[in-house]
Amino acid sequence: MKPHHLAPRQWALAGALALSLAATAWVSGNDEPAEQVATAPRRAPLAAVYAIEPASATGAHGTRNARGDWPTLDPLAQAAWGDAAPATVAATPPPAAAAPDEPPPPPSAPPFPYQLVGRLTDGASRAVLNNAQRSAVVGAGEVVDGAWRVDAVEPGGLRLTYLPLGQAQFVPFASPPA
Repeated sequence: MKPHHLAPRQWALAGALALSLAATAWVSGNDEPAEQVATAPRRAPLAAVYAIEPASATGAHGTRNARGDWPTLDPLAQAAWGDAAPATVAATPPPAAAAPDEPPPPPSAPPFPYQLVGRLTDGASRAVLNNAQRSAVVGAGEVVDGAWRVDAVEPGGLRLTYLPLGQAQFVPFASPPA
């Protein structure tokens, strides 16, 4: 059996792997000691940070809950959030039904996904189409992307039909950049 020798590129890759593993081990070993993490200063209580009022001074916002940290909403506010429905809120009439809007416009064909960049006139006229994905040369009667039928190639542009809706569309030749 022939011994396997590593090529110089394989040695370089193995060395790079060893260096990255060593760097990872070195960085993970430089974490802060547990004593420093445990002695980190404590944050101020929530009441001190947000200056929560005492239970007697809650006013219109509600009363304190049993722990005293979050106010309990008054019944009207609870009803607004759907938590409770007091009789005063339930007795209010529902909002008037909105007047029916106009029916939505009928669907229309999307813009043609190609730019018309040229025309070939040797025999039957054919159009040269282009977009970011591909280019194509098409003639009358051909279907592009399964959705657009070429009806005519004219000197000014391309007559198409969007097959899913049967809508006709005209695509003019692209104007040269100014």
